[in-house]
Amino acid sequence: MEDEYERSPVEDIVAHEDDDNQIHFFVGGEPQPKGSTRAFYVKKLDRVVTTNSNRNTKQWQLRVAMEAQRANECRKVSFYSPDKCYGYEVEASFLFQRPKSLPKKTCLNTKRPDLDKLLRAVLDGLANIIIPDDAQVISISSKKSYADGSGMPGAEIVVRRVLSKRK
Repeated sequence: MEDEYERSPVEDIVAHEDDDNQIHFFVGGEPQPKGSTRAFYVKKLDRVVTTNSNRNTKQWQLRVAMEAQRANECRKVSFYSPDKCYGYEVEASFLFQRPKSLPKKTCLNTKRPDLDKLLRAVLDGLANIIIPDDAQVISISSKKSYADGSGMPGAEIVVRRVLSKRK
């Protein structure tokens, strides 16, 4: 008897990959924002401690990193390149579970979390896995919406590598 397992959404997406300079994957689960960070000095430890206001952020970033790594491992050639001549374009579509209390006429997801904080968590999750440094991101396109009745909450992420032209 074969071991049965639940297919990851990334397996379906990578199966029809069409470009060496693009990687596309899905991260399931409720997207988490980066949140505000605070740093303070702890005299007893003689060091600075940094905290994040959202305790679920680290878990979400790890999930993004894991799905990015899985998508990269499914490729014939690794997407990651340490070359600083590359820039990266990132597209992220965040899907949230629609609250039952939300009126049916409401279509747009204008509630928290903020889109920019969702992006910060994704970019930090991609750093050193798909892209060497999130400072190399030259373009971002993103949106957040509610998943339809059959849709799964999560984030669909596309990263494109762009070579800068040298003279």
